[in-house]
Amino acid sequence: MKKISLYIIPVQLFLASYWFKNGFIDKVVGIFLGLIHPKTAYYGLTWNGWHDHIVGNWDNSRIGHLFFTPFFNVLFPILIILQCLPLLFIFKSILNKEFFINRERPWLIRSALVSFIVTTIMLFSETLSNARDAEYLLNLFSINMILIVYVAVIEKIIEKNHHD
Repeated sequence: MKKISLYIIPVQLFLASYWFKNGFIDKVVGIFLGLIHPKTAYYGLTWNGWHDHIVGNWDNSRIGHLFFTPFFNVLFPILIILQCLPLLFIFKSILNKEFFINRERPWLIRSALVSFIVTTIMLFSETLSNARDAEYLLNLFSINMILIVYVAVIEKIIEKNHHD
């Protein structure tokens, strides 16, 4: 019988739950509900609500206003896709049984890398715009870096020694 890696499951749970809420629920479901029930949907999660929030942050600086605000309708759909990818990669990781000991974890690593990339992109735009969201994004940026290293250490050192 294969053994489950208790080192890996928390990483999968964190990435899945974070991006399920912040990527899928907040963006995809919120925007969809705004389209089908515009009068009863929570405004902050509709397309216009996200526009007001994000553009409002970008407009805190001349750089954000000049380089990001005019391109919201192009940048935001890209952001939504990028925010959903970590969750999709975690599902693939689970389907591939990457939570067992001594398994390669390409989908888990991809999820952590995409999470890192999307966080970096958001942190970049928020930092240039002097937005308040930059602080929590800096924390998420740090967590993502740690997760990438953590998974590599688990695979190469801890589980290898466990197997030998």
